[in-house]
Amino acid sequence: MFADELDREHAAYEAVQNFVDVYESDVDRIAVVGPERIDIDRAVVDPVPVQRPQSSVPPVTVTEYVGHQGRIAAALWHERDRLDAAFFHIGGTMLLVPLLACTFAGVRTLLFVTGTVTEGVYARRGTGPLARGLAGIVSLVERVTCTLADDVILLSRGMDHPALEWPLSPTIRAANVNYVDCEEFAKRTPIDERPIDVVFVGRFATVKGIHDILGALPRLVASQPDIRIELIGDGDLSDEVATFVDRHGLSENVTCPGWVDHDDLPARLDDARTLLLPSRSEGVPKALLEAMACGTVPVATPVGGVPDLVDDGSNGVLLRDTDPAAIERTVTAVLERDDLDAVSDTARDYIERNYAYETIRDRYRRLLVEPEADRATAGAGRDTV
Repeated sequence: MFADELDREHAAYEAVQNFVDVYESDVDRIAVVGPERIDIDRAVVDPVPVQRPQSSVPPVTVTEYVGHQGRIAAALWHERDRLDAAFFHIGGTMLLVPLLACTFAGVRTLLFVTGTVTEGVYARRGTGPLARGLAGIVSLVERVTCTLADDVILLSRGMDHPALEWPLSPTIRAANVNYVDCEEFAKRTPIDERPIDVVFVGRFATVKGIHDILGALPRLVASQPDIRIELIGDGDLSDEVATFVDRHGLSENVTCPGWVDHDDLPARLDDARTLLLPSRSEGVPKALLEAMACGTVPVATPVGGVPDLVDDGSNGVLLRDTDPAAIERTVTAVLERDDLDAVSDTARDYIERNYAYETIRDRYRRLLVEPEADRATAGAGRDTV
């Protein structure tokens, strides 16, 4: 993992916990290689910390970045006789040197592809010549790692990635490790009895569409004076969100409770009729899975793996445009549907059938123990496990 620390604040923390959940009864040891500190106290988890880069000065950063990869590779090489398989997870598409170490050691490599790193390069550094050059290098590295890995794991069947365009590709699988506890996240309240009309759950960040939500808020309140909206989350734009709500006099309709404890989230989602998620980029958002499990009807942009989850009009609605007027029109139309409770039931049923713990566990068990001959016959086509 290309992560400095793996704790509850890390975006991938829950995914790693889920990974441990599905495998802990089948393996003797899960070595978590990379982070200097890991806040996962599980008997099967064996942290293998690697010293992280310290400098933020660009020339030195590049050297330390390569050195960090070398240290991760050395740790994997040292562990090679104890490893049956290596899953490259957080930042895995950039871990070329560690992946090569596993390849030379004869350790099976499985690479998670959750999104392209080049988007992050442009987001942090703009679109100038230096950024384009760096993005080109990043793209090349991702293509090489995806080609060399034994298996590439996508979060959903509909996801695509530029690094998978080369003809010499490994077996490509679709297997999301994010299961949902369908007993904890359940539909307990009929839609028409829920006090919250619209809920957002996530980081207050541009990529999550928070500015689009803010632009739509005055329109939603103007068209539906009694509407109740809850924005659950935190992030760099938290102050901007609070200021916007206050400046536009929306505090009677819009509440911002900050992050809520995960144990409290099922009740929050069961209080809401719809989940608004106008993200510009996603993998397969856990908040979307958990909301659907609670029968909270999703209104989400068709990015990443979202179209694989949301069957437009059946178990949710795909948001084709994210300008404020389009969001207001779509959300209003959804809230006014006579069959909204039936849509809610369909969303819940979909998650129970496809993302319950037992289903995800069985998919990942097959992924790990699948015979080599079966993998060979799968070829380079996209497979579902």
